[in-house]
Amino acid sequence: MERTITVRSCIIDGISRKLTALGREKEEDIRRMGIASTPLFRGICIASALEDGRLGYFSTADMSIIISESVAEECSEETVQNIFLHELAHALDYSINGRLSGHSAGFRECCRILGVDPGFEKSRVRTGLEERKEKKDRIRKLLALSSSPFENESAEAIRKAKMLMAKDGITLTDDNEERIYMVPLYTAKRYPFSIRQLLSYISNTTGVYIVISEGREGKTAFAYGTLEETEASIYLYDYLIGAAECEIKRIRAENGKVSKDSFLRGAIAVLSERTADEGIDNALIAIQSENMRLTKKIVFPETRIRLTTMRSHGGDAESYSKGRGFGSRLTVPSGIERRRIT
Repeated sequence: MERTITVRSCIIDGISRKLTALGREKEEDIRRMGIASTPLFRGICIASALEDGRLGYFSTADMSIIISESVAEECSEETVQNIFLHELAHALDYSINGRLSGHSAGFRECCRILGVDPGFEKSRVRTGLEERKEKKDRIRKLLALSSSPFENESAEAIRKAKMLMAKDGITLTDDNEERIYMVPLYTAKRYPFSIRQLLSYISNTTGVYIVISEGREGKTAFAYGTLEETEASIYLYDYLIGAAECEIKRIRAENGKVSKDSFLRGAIAVLSERTADEGIDNALIAIQSENMRLTKKIVFPETRIRLTTMRSHGGDAESYSKGRGFGSRLTVPSGIERRRIT
């Protein structure tokens, strides 16, 4: 399962809609020319920091185009379109050849067909992004000095900040725009009771708000929260599932019988007991409520989210007991354990 943390906001969603419209126009051109079958891509995602400083990529796993959040926020509309068309060229190359051929001559021809600017270079965009980040950081420091008790220092800081913002067309007005990050945790046709328990535990531990949505591949559980919270939800989910599966494999290798669903139930039950803390739990409820508000406002403004009640249908008592024993011994890595909120 491909895990990409994406971001949603009014501005980000507006950029996605414009790029999607551009992509559909290009697909229509491709169809008329008889070059390749369409559609070339299913959708566009704006993602948090991508690996290796990538500005974007085309995913063959779900036929989507992913653009870096920093590109969408910091680059000009022309640059964003060029990056999108560059990735669409990879999609076109994939449609024609059945594989990605890198930046081959065939790919460069796809770029020409789609109208990628001849002088466009990703390396130059990366350098520009780094320079822009440095300038923004400098402006923020100058604005912080504007509250100095020394009148001359305050006035000079404001003057320099305004000068830099005007010179480079930089604005910080969108820094406080409401946004929500989201990541898929689990996809399946059916959800065992233990998985629902695990998702609930992750929500109560990290503060993410979890929504199960239906799609082509089945039902997908998405975690919504800040970037840090969604990252923690991935690490915690993968760690607990991985550790439990290793223990189940060990038990079965010793000719022991164990039900995975009941084992996970027992492990999660005892983990919930171990990490229970009224003060922290109350603080996390407030975080969950805020993440729920933002999710409903930004992602599902016109959709009613239905709350469901988990119902247990029995299970294997012996496997449940083994899971409790495992959960009592399990040590969650310090980097992903329940946050201490003060």
